[in-house]
Amino acid sequence: MEYYEIIATCYLKKSFKFSEAGEKIGKYISKTMLQDIELSELHEENRFKYYCFDNFYPLEQDKIYKEDRIYIFKLRCLNKEFAEKMKNYLPKTESFDFKVLSVELKRIYRRNIIELYTLTPVVITLDDNKQWVLGDNFSLIEDKIQGNLEKKYNEYFNEKIVPIQNFIQRIEVLNKKAYSLNYKSTKILGNKFRLFINEDEVSQKLAFIAEATGLGEKSSSLGTGFCNAKYLR
Repeated sequence: MEYYEIIATCYLKKSFKFSEAGEKIGKYISKTMLQDIELSELHEENRFKYYCFDNFYPLEQDKIYKEDRIYIFKLRCLNKEFAEKMKNYLPKTESFDFKVLSVELKRIYRRNIIELYTLTPVVITLDDNKQWVLGDNFSLIEDKIQGNLEKKYNEYFNEKIVPIQNFIQRIEVLNKKAYSLNYKSTKILGNKFRLFINEDEVSQKLAFIAEATGLGEKSSSLGTGFCNAKYLR
């Protein structure tokens, strides 16, 4: 198993807040996909997109990204053809917010994961249509995250994965206050987590899917749930 990672170097045409950046990057990626027939069809389909992205780096201390400065963001996906097309089209996309100057494409092979920690907030909607907030039961989000990853795996690989347990052994919250993010003229809440991963084969496969495509909801539209891994040496 492997995924592909694009590192995009960007020039900002204007300043904007951290809370706005995810939606702006998501719109840039969506606009990029419209340049290709197959990518455009994928963009319009109501199903998993199998990619995720993070926020601009470096993060400014005042949480405002600055006009005329250079930043990078990462885009990950499972599909090689998607990655190669995005590498080609990203620098050709026009936007009022920023411009991709260059891209680098890497292939990342699966390794045994012992921890996942999120770089962007995770968004989880519970069964009562409310978002998970600090103080809610951890089992609620563990089940939601697990179910989301199982669906991604089953659909992408066209086989049913059969877990023996939740892939999360233990979970920790990394923030004291929820993050507020702009999304379609409203605000949504998210939290950053550290996940300790079980060692069985199915848990490792789900952890890999999380690393490649993000945790929780809106990873392909808002850049939420983007995570890095700590590997077994």
